[in-house]
Amino acid sequence: MQKQLLDQRHFDLLLDETGLVETPNFEPICILLKKRLPQDLLDAVRPVIRKAAHRRVAGGRRGVAAGTGMVSRKKKDGSVSKVKSTPGLEDLSDEDYKRIRPAKDGTFGFMDRMIGGGQVYPCRLTMYSGALPSELRLMSTLAAAVADAFKQSWVSDAWEKQFEKASKTPLPFVIRTPEGHTPFTTITCNKSWRTAAHIDDGDLKDGFGVMCCLGDFEGCDLVFPRYRTAVRYREGDILLANVHEVHGNTPLLNSDGSEPESGREPERLVCVFYYRENMDRCESTIEKELAFVNNRKHGGRMYKGKKK
Repeated sequence: MQKQLLDQRHFDLLLDETGLVETPNFEPICILLKKRLPQDLLDAVRPVIRKAAHRRVAGGRRGVAAGTGMVSRKKKDGSVSKVKSTPGLEDLSDEDYKRIRPAKDGTFGFMDRMIGGGQVYPCRLTMYSGALPSELRLMSTLAAAVADAFKQSWVSDAWEKQFEKASKTPLPFVIRTPEGHTPFTTITCNKSWRTAAHIDDGDLKDGFGVMCCLGDFEGCDLVFPRYRTAVRYREGDILLANVHEVHGNTPLLNSDGSEPESGREPERLVCVFYYRENMDRCESTIEKELAFVNNRKHGGRMYKGKKK
């Protein structure tokens, strides 16, 4: 079902109160914790999340979640590039244009080493341009709050595995507060995006998805079609979910339940907290990380030694 749009036809059970939904084999699908985040913290981080979700989904690199797939990117001269991306706004169908035009995303925190466009990027802090240290502290406080709920939840075993992985990761690449580090390296921030059915990748397979949302809206319930289950979470709630199962959102609606006019979509901000694979293989300091990348020979190994 990946890349398909989901709606009320794809679920029978709706979780909208604190509780747990399991598979027939008693594996957790989703856990909803209602009203766990203080309003003053949410009000403080709202503008930071809004700024972090700065990239248009159209023309980006998340074709499955966009529901469009990936196409060859057009160059300014009209020729076709070898680089693939989601279609630009001008190439979308009317239906996809209406859904994707307001959708934005971005990352806050740290990313692992990667190759892009023939260039090697080091393990690094990756935030929107101009982010302030005070904003990183606010987001770290939010991460610590959701991490505490994660630790106390029915999937505390996943927290332990993720926290152990973070404990073996160089501190410069872990989201942390003065009280200690969290089990997260990265926060993906989405804005007004109804995702198509997809599976998350790049995060720790033994971990568990942790997310919260902000905004005054209706709709955008998160659906797990394999189990015909949806969960409705709102501002102040924390959602723990198995993001390695196919999942996606129902339509985003106005706060009164009506369909929004194009260009007047409600703002729905989402934070997804996770540990990114391979971050424990980064060098111990930012300086050593840059030195490793700069001294790496073309075609050489991306990481030294075996996975930890």
